[in-house]
Amino acid sequence: MSRTDVDTLNATLVQALEKGDSALLATVYSPDAHLLPPGSDPVTGQGIQAYWQSVMDMGVTGGRLETVSLDERDDLAVEEGRYDMRVGPDVVDEGKYVVVHRRQPDGEWKYAVDIWNSNRSPSAG
Repeated sequence: MSRTDVDTLNATLVQALEKGDSALLATVYSPDAHLLPPGSDPVTGQGIQAYWQSVMDMGVTGGRLETVSLDERDDLAVEEGRYDMRVGPDVVDEGKYVVVHRRQPDGEWKYAVDIWNSNRSPSAG
């Protein structure tokens, strides 16, 4: 896996958020992927697109992903990074993430496991 592969997947995710296109966003995930969002049960299959649609429905309009490190072993690669999520120009969340990428049978790389957590304290309430 090259850094270009990671950058392409991450750019697709960010572009999909900006377009409000959960179907496009879901294409970065493998068919058997696990999404492990904060404060939620694991999400798999068609639930991944539905999860991201709900995020967009809450008003998220973009974000940023920054790869900090990438380590590849055979058909798996582990990416550690930082993110922010935006509503319009405002950053509404920022934190860190780990993505396990898996090479697919066709040779393409996809997200296999995606987990992140915020640097911000949970809201009181």
